[in-house]
Amino acid sequence: MSETCAPPGWDEAWSAARRAADPQALFLPVRISAAHRGAYHATSGADTAMVELRGRHYRAALDKRALPAVGDFCLVSGWDGAVAGAGSALIEHILPRRSLLVRRAAGTATAPQPLAANVDVALIVTSANSDLSAQRLDRYLELVRDGGIAPVVVISKIDLAADAEALLAEVAKLMPGVPVVATSAPAGLGLELVRAKVAPGRTAILLGSSGVGKSSLLSALTGGGQRTAPIRAHDERGRHTTTVRQLFSGEDGALWIDTPGMRELAAFNEGDVAVAFADVTELAARCRFADCQHRREPACAVAAAVAAGELSAARLASFHKLSQERARDRERADAAAWAAPEPPPARPAGRPFGGPSARSATSAAPRTATGKPSPGRPASRPGTRQPSRKRPG
Repeated sequence: MSETCAPPGWDEAWSAARRAADPQALFLPVRISAAHRGAYHATSGADTAMVELRGRHYRAALDKRALPAVGDFCLVSGWDGAVAGAGSALIEHILPRRSLLVRRAAGTATAPQPLAANVDVALIVTSANSDLSAQRLDRYLELVRDGGIAPVVVISKIDLAADAEALLAEVAKLMPGVPVVATSAPAGLGLELVRAKVAPGRTAILLGSSGVGKSSLLSALTGGGQRTAPIRAHDERGRHTTTVRQLFSGEDGALWIDTPGMRELAAFNEGDVAVAFADVTELAARCRFADCQHRREPACAVAAAVAAGELSAARLASFHKLSQERARDRERADAAAWAAPEPPPARPAGRPFGGPSARSATSAAPRTATGKPSPGRPASRPGTRQPSRKRPG
């Protein structure tokens, strides 16, 4: 496939994946650029059209992770007709993903909700005002690292900070090992530093609460016209403008996924928080007790690091909170698994569904001592009731 007609982000590794899934090249590769309820927009690099998943794929899906997500590379049929406006193209294959960003669906304890696929860099956007929260940043960091994606913290609206340098130093201390970039979209500050994190052909996703300036930042990065709104005076927050997850292409070939703000944020992962809190985990290896909870245990290396100023107390508090939430999630998932109804028993071969066997009909008749049905009382048919016989008074 030539580069001129390839979906954005396509490379030789994706070509190999396509050959494995479609050796005869019967289907066209496209990339999901926007997700709607039950339907998707996709781009081939040259055109954009609606695509949808075949019904059998929906029925076979165990959960939403088996369905397409923004950023997925898919093989479709009927593309020319879809481009001409004659219905939707059909998704025949979803190519194996390199990464998948998944959160726990809002209001549930066990259901996953995919956010995007095949993402290389996650820009965790927070504004330099009342939105800045260390615990929220830790949640996003956990979510991103669970998906195998490189994180970058972006502090937007840095012109609102009284002391920008002190704020950057504070966030860098809370997020050890994570790049931190300060930006101001209207002033053009920090945009080149953000672009340097996303090379041409790579895909970045913008994550953050509603109103932190994701769409303004994306518009400044891509030169596009994403809809934005000014911040509100009473709480220093922007207005919610993004309603769907959508893929955009920059002039330099970098790819960007804009997302709506998330009111509820929790990672969907059966593991623990050790990856997101690698600094705490490294200190914990030096504790006296292997099961140290890092609270009041003697010879706790984590508590000692907090006392010495090497680890912030807020960071440790966030570690405890997320660890407790993960434990509760596992308990809820186990409880849901136990409460799930058992599948119905397999129907014996040769018997109509719901109907009795010949043997059960015969066994309903009264039997004599020899085991044969009594000749005086016929066997009752299934589903009928014999009239009662009163004893003589």
